[in-house]
Amino acid sequence: MSKKTLSPPKYQRVKNYVLSQIENREIAKDDRIPSESEFAKLLDVSSITVRKALTELVNEGVIYRVRGKGSFVAGRTTEPAAPSNLVALVISGVEMYDSSYMQIIRGVQSFLGPLGCKLIVEFVENDFERERELILRLIQSELRGLLLYSADPDAAKSYLSEIRAKSIPLVMLDRFLADYPVNVVACNNHDGAYEAVEYMIGQGHERIGFAAYDYRLSPEIDRCKGYRNAMTDASLPVREELLFLEKELDFEALARRIHAGELTALFCANDRRALEALDRLTALGIRIPEQLSLMGFDDFESSPFAKVPLSTVKQYFDVLGYESAKLLFEIEGSARGTAKILLPTSLVIRNTVKPA
Repeated sequence: MSKKTLSPPKYQRVKNYVLSQIENREIAKDDRIPSESEFAKLLDVSSITVRKALTELVNEGVIYRVRGKGSFVAGRTTEPAAPSNLVALVISGVEMYDSSYMQIIRGVQSFLGPLGCKLIVEFVENDFERERELILRLIQSELRGLLLYSADPDAAKSYLSEIRAKSIPLVMLDRFLADYPVNVVACNNHDGAYEAVEYMIGQGHERIGFAAYDYRLSPEIDRCKGYRNAMTDASLPVREELLFLEKELDFEALARRIHAGELTALFCANDRRALEALDRLTALGIRIPEQLSLMGFDDFESSPFAKVPLSTVKQYFDVLGYESAKLLFEIEGSARGTAKILLPTSLVIRNTVKPA
């Protein structure tokens, strides 16, 4: 996958100008440097950009400020402060030891390790308020960057602006906001779902349902779109009564639909929902895949070992972690980014799908 070379942020131009002036001995210790407004005209940048650059130069010991007089060259002139080697990964999820989270962590570490960076992993049990408090506390420390797997990306708007104000590079994993500029690495949820439903259609299924797990989240919305488009492109109706979008799924009502022949296949938004459906429906006497073909998404470590090995869409969580950490360093120097990287998925056929 080709990557565009990122130009340095505008505030870095201001810093580079001051540092070159010092290095070339055009200004010396205790000399006054231009004011914010003078820099803004000289370099054609905004006052906010200049203020950010000068603040960093103060923090790095390159210049000092005198109230009412301006900014001056300090004794220390050339060596900027060494960047922090700490990267934080915040996971707001369901179970701390979920195998997918462990794979994400391994992927992040495999990128950071050779760079000598340390990874701080913080887990929050699907509690947005705790997530927000944790993020606000973390960004007060010296962080090289922040990786975020959020419980509620839409609500995360309440603190994302504060991360941007701190100029901390941020990459969101898997879940993101559709209407907010943020760097994201996720799997190609739409196309993975499309391929899964297309396969079931190819097996002769026409009455295919969709079962969400947490439909607020962007991956599930995209997977539902993939389901809808696969059905539409095959000239099959998308029946609203076969869209199960609520958190609580009425399995007894679902079993009645299966017995009545209203439903022959079910595509689930993730393996957690699919494995739950497998257990609950078989307990109600539904034979899988004889009466219902079942497909998940994620390919959990437990999926091949279910009572009926689960057919699913595999996403590569270790690659998700690696590519997220890699992107974090590619955007370093600019906390404002909108890179969107979609990773491929693979269809894994096991025993829960059979021809209609």
